[in-house]
Amino acid sequence: MDDEPSRRSLLSTSTILGLGLLAGCGQQEQDDETESESGTASDQSETAEDPLTIGESTLDPSTLSHGNSVTVTVTLENTGADEISRSVPLSVGGERVASQMVTIAPGESTELDLSGEPSETGTQAVTVGTEEVGTVVVRASKPAAVREIGAHYYPWYGAPLHDYNDGEWAKESPSTPVLGNYNSVEPAVIEQHIDWCRRAGISWLNVSWWGPNSGHDRRLREDVLAHPRADELEWSILYETVGQFGDDPVELDTNSAQSQLTNDLRYLAETYFHRDNYKRIDGRPVLYIWVAQNLRGDVQEAYQAAVEAAGERPYLIVDIPAGSGLDTHPIVDVADAVSTYSVYDPDNPTKDAFIETARSSYRTWYRAVEYVDVDVIPTAVPGFDDTEITHVERNNEPVPPTPDIYEQTATAARRYADGPILITSFNEWYEDTQVEPSEEHGTAYLERTADTLATGEREDPTYNSEMFTLAFERTISESTLNPDIENGRQLTFLLNRLIIYDGAGETVLDIDIGPGVDEVAFILGSYGPGQADGDSWRWLGGESETVVSVPSLPEGGRIELTGRGAGEMDLTLEIDGTQQDTIEITEQSDTYSLSLN
Repeated sequence: MDDEPSRRSLLSTSTILGLGLLAGCGQQEQDDETESESGTASDQSETAEDPLTIGESTLDPSTLSHGNSVTVTVTLENTGADEISRSVPLSVGGERVASQMVTIAPGESTELDLSGEPSETGTQAVTVGTEEVGTVVVRASKPAAVREIGAHYYPWYGAPLHDYNDGEWAKESPSTPVLGNYNSVEPAVIEQHIDWCRRAGISWLNVSWWGPNSGHDRRLREDVLAHPRADELEWSILYETVGQFGDDPVELDTNSAQSQLTNDLRYLAETYFHRDNYKRIDGRPVLYIWVAQNLRGDVQEAYQAAVEAAGERPYLIVDIPAGSGLDTHPIVDVADAVSTYSVYDPDNPTKDAFIETARSSYRTWYRAVEYVDVDVIPTAVPGFDDTEITHVERNNEPVPPTPDIYEQTATAARRYADGPILITSFNEWYEDTQVEPSEEHGTAYLERTADTLATGEREDPTYNSEMFTLAFERTISESTLNPDIENGRQLTFLLNRLIIYDGAGETVLDIDIGPGVDEVAFILGSYGPGQADGDSWRWLGGESETVVSVPSLPEGGRIELTGRGAGEMDLTLEIDGTQQDTIEITEQSDTYSLSLN
């Protein structure tokens, strides 16, 4: 048997030039030799029945990995009056993979073994001569993965779900799928997606879900999971929170929201969680909640009631905004892991900010787990561009996706991942976050997934910094400050600028707070950064304590905070549990000074 092809060759763009290379849709290839060998037999078939007949045959194996060979053992009989001497071809998916000369006397038969290596993956017909003798499933070879890689997956393309632009839905993407305007329910499409995942080292797809018996739910149950090769991957549910509860934050402990969550969780437990190929972590079925920061109120009580009704406590992964503190969202109290769907910031849509947000967010969260008992599942993202969408109103400045951005966010994700890593996305074409092959980038994203995420060696995190704690007397509801906001955040201080002085009055650190700040990390007690009209800020809150990491803290000196309190209250500075200073802050914008002992 030939040596197994390298991963690079398996992922070569030459293997996905068009729709003809959908799994099972390979085009027959003929060269001059083939035509020469078959010409005489073809001419004869026009005037007489071929005396060479095929009897019993066996095919082994019926399922194999790409790079291996399939063998057909077949009985050939000469039913004619003359001796036959000819080449007998073996073809897989219409492509000749082997041939052998046979000579058979009149009335005699012989047994022939033909072995060949298919060049394409997928479910393909196997023929000896012109007669089909069986079907073989050629699975893409997998890299020697050192960690689990999952990707968000969307089965909504094609009629009747997404039939935009008279079926040409890809017009609403900046990129062009290699598979064209496909329908997500087509078996050949599903099979090709499975093979691409295998090649890239993606073992798990997290599937967009919009409620019991929705079109998405039926597609997942009846088409995706019913596919004969679905068991080659693991699957989980991406719970579309906005689809179930609306765009605005919701008090999860209200009767309507509680009922919605309970019914959904019960349905998922009955329909999906028990399946053998459903993704499990720590022995529990995975549930990913998108935009989980929108779930507020008494989340613990509401979630516990839903879990008890469902009879199953899933391993809960919650999507929260990049750059926000782990303790600022009530949903984290019931989560097993935190993740972020995207690191795109519409207030700072640049490549550098996109990459730095990934690095700083994962680094901060990784450090925060010593305070908050959750796992961190980082995300690799190639960029964000929804400028071609027309079926919904969007007005975002893009960060055009590139393999380089993907490589850098993937490297950051790998560094801060003790467990699995997620990819946004396998095939969200409308936001151009897909790693599925496109005409623009070929298989570049799949190659980087295999090399950087699935098999790449991890560089352990290192830290060279010191931390201090800002302990506020209380938090104040955002709804109190602005009655137009329902179910608001819990706030303490709007921070615009941070300055640290040493004992001699020399500046040690001076930064405006906002996107792209690398010198300061808000480990706990902080929402994401914001900026507008040249100003930048960050609301502290969620809990009453904010833990801040800085490169160094001088002996003596002071820390100055420029901004305003959510209300009048005391603020205490602590280092290693030792109180340094206490001051009073107000709702007036000012510079507040805290002494370092």
